[in-house]
Amino acid sequence: MKTQEQILRELSEIREAIVRIAGTPALPPEEQFSEASLDKVALELKKLSIKRGEWIDDRDLSRYFKGVYNGGRFIRETFGFNDFFKKGKSYYYRKSSIIRLSQELKSRNVDLARYMELKESEAKFQEKVSAVAAANKKQKKKPPFQLPDSLKDITTEDFHPAVEIVEAELSKLREQFTKENLSKYIDVYGGHAMMKFRYPFSGFAEKEIKSKCRRWCDQYNMACDALSKLSGKEKKFTPPEDPNAYEL
Repeated sequence: MKTQEQILRELSEIREAIVRIAGTPALPPEEQFSEASLDKVALELKKLSIKRGEWIDDRDLSRYFKGVYNGGRFIRETFGFNDFFKKGKSYYYRKSSIIRLSQELKSRNVDLARYMELKESEAKFQEKVSAVAAANKKQKKKPPFQLPDSLKDITTEDFHPAVEIVEAELSKLREQFTKENLSKYIDVYGGHAMMKFRYPFSGFAEKEIKSKCRRWCDQYNMACDALSKLSGKEKKFTPPEDPNAYEL
């Protein structure tokens, strides 16, 4: 068992080491552990841990998430990842926590790069919907104008398709998807569809096929969105297995 003298000597050595790291040995004892000096110690320790590979930056994330480049912001905002610190304009992430996140996504069969594309596609689709709604709202705010006294009793109701019509359209789209083997070219994630065409293979697909697939995705996404607004239901469509499917 260590004696009191040994413990006090070790504590003194630790204190002297911190003072040297902080660069404040010339300051009076009461100033050597100021807030500024402790912040400096923390920064130096972080620098050392970065050199030892305990922390990685955005450029290193592609080692753990295939096809992901500069995905740090997405990870922080989407998954609430908080095991990081910022130094200047760079973000550093604890490698062990990144590895755990990568393993968790893998266990859920989630390709992070594709998930990022999905969220971006969904956001762009919602932007289109919002733009149309905003344009209609802006038209309603136009200043009033004079109406002839004889203009009256001309009314109608907003068009809302029957839920059965929308569901029939979705059934037709599913049938087309299966019959024409569109799983070769399209990914369907529940209520949102995306084309598989990626650079550089996109140039080898016929324009007619790409046009048809783009039209199918637009119709499917619109029908799913309409069904959700009309009934509150979300249509789940699981494409059939296709052993010969390939990704373009």
